[in-house]
Amino acid sequence: MQSEMTTLLLSTFGRLVGEQHSIAHARKALPCDAPAQQALWAELVDGGWLDAGCRDFQQENGAHTLLLGEITGRALMTLPYASTAFLLMPLLEADASLQADGLLVSPLRDCPASVRCSSVQQDDGWIEHFGEAAQYLRLLPVEDGTWRLERHAPSTVDVLPGMDATIGLGRLGPAAVASGTSTSQLVLPVLQRHFTFELAHLMGAAGASLDMAIAYAKEREQFGRPIGQFQAVKHALVDAWMGLDSARYALRALLSATTDGTLAPDLAGTAHRLAVSVGRRACKLAIQVHGGIGFAWEHDAHLYLKRVYHLAITTQRSLSLLQAAA
Repeated sequence: MQSEMTTLLLSTFGRLVGEQHSIAHARKALPCDAPAQQALWAELVDGGWLDAGCRDFQQENGAHTLLLGEITGRALMTLPYASTAFLLMPLLEADASLQADGLLVSPLRDCPASVRCSSVQQDDGWIEHFGEAAQYLRLLPVEDGTWRLERHAPSTVDVLPGMDATIGLGRLGPAAVASGTSTSQLVLPVLQRHFTFELAHLMGAAGASLDMAIAYAKEREQFGRPIGQFQAVKHALVDAWMGLDSARYALRALLSATTDGTLAPDLAGTAHRLAVSVGRRACKLAIQVHGGIGFAWEHDAHLYLKRVYHLAITTQRSLSLLQAAA
């Protein structure tokens, strides 16, 4: 049972994100230096949410990482919160050798960072793009169990249209600065927690999409009664809801293993398959339940679908790194 402090913590984060980052806001795909984005980032920093992936926060509230991820997914957050708070911040905290001179142009509390995780073999350079004011880094294994962070100048990132209508896509150019190296022992647990948070974000987007479909099925009438009363619709919605709930158990198990300091590449693979599969199914079903309007650009259903497909690809890269290092 959640304590009163935990309930307050989660409701505070949910209210902050919900009030300042509506779906209409996500639609605008604003760069991180837009006033509305800066205001939200400042609130996240002032509330201590940028430290959510770091040691002290995780020791006290780490069990609620998945709920934080789902909240950002439901809002379709268009800031690199996950890569900054759950990847870069804890990496720099765990290993000061990664903090090379010039690696960060600005403190993360002032300027968020988008991070691409990839091996040299799969390195096509795609990265989430958040405008010229963001920082861009790549985390990759180099040799003998060591890892390196590289900074890429925003001016060298080629911006291209991406699948997700709410987040830009870019291709990294040559690295401007390379950090020192860290060991797999330090990097992999952080990468596994970030991977889990990203899957929770995916689940949040899929869950919001399904909730929207359920609400519509209760009010849209056909043949004199709500369409949600027809078994073909009702059973499909229930099946999707149960699928999402089942995937949450896998994510909880993966988070628990991470908290215990255990690398679980097999469990990570299972969690990824379940989350991606049921997430896609829930978003597709939401579009179908809405009928013709569900396929329209003006409706929000496609935004959730595209975010889920986008995350399916980015989390696959992290999964490959976890499994290769096992």
